Amino acid sequence: MKKHILIIILFLCIQQFTKSQKRDSIFIENTAFQTGETIKYNVKYGLIKGGEASMSINLIPVGYSYAYHVKAVARTTGVIAGFVKIRDIYESMIDIETGYPIKAIRNIREQKYTYYNEVLFDRKKNVVVSLKSGEHKVPPNTLDILSAFYYARRYLFKNKLKKNDIINMVTFFDDEIFLLKIRFKKIEKVKTRFGKIKCMKFVPVIEKGSSFKKESDLRIWVSNDKNFIPVRIRVDLPVSQIKVEIIDFSGTKNISQMKKK
Repeated sequence: MKKHILIIILFLCIQQFTKSQKRDSIFIENTAFQTGETIKYNVKYGLIKGGEASMSINLIPVGYSYAYHVKAVARTTGVIAGFVKIRDIYESMIDIETGYPIKAIRNIREQKYTYYNEVLFDRKKNVVVSLKSGEHKVPPNTLDILSAFYYARRYLFKNKLKKNDIINMVTFFDDEIFLLKIRFKKIEKVKTRFGKIKCMKFVPVIEKGSSFKKESDLRIWVSNDKNFIPVRIRVDLPVSQIKVEIIDFSGTKNISQMKKK
């Protein structure tokens, strides 16, 4: 991994929630999200607020049609920003009917380090074309890191999961194919500024070569309603813990169990 650890941790959950299934020619109604939705988060390192992040959805014209344009932004703030200035932007243009990405953009600015890349997805040839590394052969269901989250909300979270069910995923990230797995643990109430929220709790599947040594190193809570919004993320580090908490939301497609005060 390079230095962009904040955005990777925040959206690690996005990578995890997809599985091998072909839907290119099948239209399934999107009941989980809509254009105009925005979700905001605080990021803490231990007890210190270290950053903010947001995810939003809009429509953009693509040829004679339209696509979802989803955008994720993460930046350091406060004391942490005095030491490490980060502003990472991820974008994905997603086919409205299939939920698969058409194009992904990654724009990283961290101190003096910068990184920019665009990836195009060719579904007919099952290849992706990266500005940085050229053409790569990929499985037909491959997503980028950001579109994977919205794909999971649209298709996967609505499935009735049982304890220890495993969801597999295929994503193309950092010019590589990642095959990762996540395990559903249980339904759990999570305390937030909007009250206690009933959530689905997920942990990583630990295998040889995994980034995590034990399940408790990463825990992700997703709202157990029709919106399937990430509510909380916990990442245990050797000397501290990274905490990601939802602080605001608007434009959700369904009535949320989260009530603003």
